[in-house]
Amino acid sequence: MGNIAYFEIPADDIERAKKFYMAVFGWDIRKFEMAGVAPNYQSVMTGEPVTVKGPGYEMSQLNSGGMSQRMFPNQPITSYVQVDNVDEMLEKVKTSGGKQHGEKINIPNVGTIAFINDSEGNVLGLWQPMRM
Repeated sequence: MGNIAYFEIPADDIERAKKFYMAVFGWDIRKFEMAGVAPNYQSVMTGEPVTVKGPGYEMSQLNSGGMSQRMFPNQPITSYVQVDNVDEMLEKVKTSGGKQHGEKINIPNVGTIAFINDSEGNVLGLWQPMRM
């Protein structure tokens, strides 16, 4: 079963958005270097870490997300579903009435992500964690 493991908040003004989420929810939001993948990326912690274990890895992820510069108008908050194999999941998406949205992205020290449109046109991220 795929769990929602991560979220990303797009922002037109990162500092303004940080102030909002920190004031409203008390979230801890800090700059996070992603090896040139996303400039000014922010790590968002929404509470105490929760340990997630899987085949070959262990990490704290279920209470965290990110914030980055908005890439296109009306870009929504994106939820990421943790999967064991992105390629297998992309095939399931296609045979179930959805479609792949763009190309897969390999992020160093994070894993592989891909975006899909579900049968209703909603965008979801798929995340296959890097095996440690």
